[in-house]
Amino acid sequence: MSRSFCLISLGCAKNYVDSEEIAGSLIRRGYTIGPAPDKSRVAIINTCAFLHIARQEALETIRKIVQIKKDSGTKLEIIILTGCLTNYYSKAVLTKIVPEIDLIVQFKDAPLIPLYLQNKLFPQINNTYNTQNNTFMWGDRFIIGPPHSVYVKIAEGCNNRCSYCLIPFLRGKLRSKSIGDIVSEVKAYRKLGAKEINIIAQDTTAYGKDRYGRYMLVPLLREISRIKGLRWIRLLYAQPSRVTDELIELIAGEEKICKYLDIPIQHIDKKILRMMGRPTRPEKIMQLYERIRGKIPSAVLRTTVMVGYPGEGEKEFYGLLNFLEQYPFERLGTFCFSPERRSSAYYQGPKVPPQVARLRKQEIMVKQKDLSRSFNRKLLGKNIEVLIDSRWQEKNMSFGRYYGQAPEVDGKVILPKSMGKPGDIVRVKVTGIGDYDLLGSEA
Repeated sequence: MSRSFCLISLGCAKNYVDSEEIAGSLIRRGYTIGPAPDKSRVAIINTCAFLHIARQEALETIRKIVQIKKDSGTKLEIIILTGCLTNYYSKAVLTKIVPEIDLIVQFKDAPLIPLYLQNKLFPQINNTYNTQNNTFMWGDRFIIGPPHSVYVKIAEGCNNRCSYCLIPFLRGKLRSKSIGDIVSEVKAYRKLGAKEINIIAQDTTAYGKDRYGRYMLVPLLREISRIKGLRWIRLLYAQPSRVTDELIELIAGEEKICKYLDIPIQHIDKKILRMMGRPTRPEKIMQLYERIRGKIPSAVLRTTVMVGYPGEGEKEFYGLLNFLEQYPFERLGTFCFSPERRSSAYYQGPKVPPQVARLRKQEIMVKQKDLSRSFNRKLLGKNIEVLIDSRWQEKNMSFGRYYGQAPEVDGKVILPKSMGKPGDIVRVKVTGIGDYDLLGSEA
């Protein structure tokens, strides 16, 4: 009897890692990946619920998969729902919204999906299991994406209490993996061909506080840096208040760690930051920016800002816009405040009309496009190392990234003539620029 499954992963890179863990746990137990939902016996939907728009996308995806199951000629028999949506809504509510779902598995029980499936597909077999304390009982991850660039999730959950954020509600408190387990995991990916390791968590700089009683990101990075064969170690999702001088010095001095820092500041206005529950004050953000630029002149900085937060008037918004001009970031993401019912910000005011927030977002991104092109212009004529991600054989083209471009969220380096294969690191001369992408040729 067929054991094929199709996995649909929604949301961020952290969710994608969870999806690869689920896939691996099934493959290890004899299941196979199907080419599409209609050609698979089981469809698993790993959902995101961080924002209202993400929940809408999740429900739309579920309904599409349900329709596939109803269509004649399909092989699909079982639909499993997991991920953040199963924590946001109770099982009773989800069953009412989408009664066609066969299994609803909360995130903490996701490692047990193979056993749940075993009971569903083969009820004649007596299967027993314990549903307690299953977080990080994985170890079977199957790398679905390119093996040369791998995300490594070092912790789950978050102890911060940002007023707009649902992560503590959806994912719980901070739970760090051990340094030994992470190092073993990275070594395994290196054996599979990993050249780039992207360190992720809800807050990477909080790593270790729960397990070791102090922040342990620096010791962890030192251990990972000792692994032979790795070329790039990239740090994402760093809380500005915990980017220490020790961390900056490590990034500056360790060749393998990318001179790239993702430090979401969210805003620069003192009142807005206080209302957001953010621990970093404006002057500290400016000082951090200057410390990084002073210690690491080649640093590429990414940040995220929010517009339309309750209480953000023109004064606060233009203060943010002016800050981004005076303290420019090479990479920037902007999003509009989303009032989430289970967050304390939902009850704050005065509200900013959604159309005003959208216009503010547009104004920031127009300015950022100019800044991004200006940063790219400084690379013209220079030689850079590029990690090849993919090739377009029909057009004899390659696509890759240099250390200043994180996978998926930043631009890419376009090579009109194919150079190397995915996973190769090649020397490239920058011959042209776009708003976000670079054009290169063999150096």
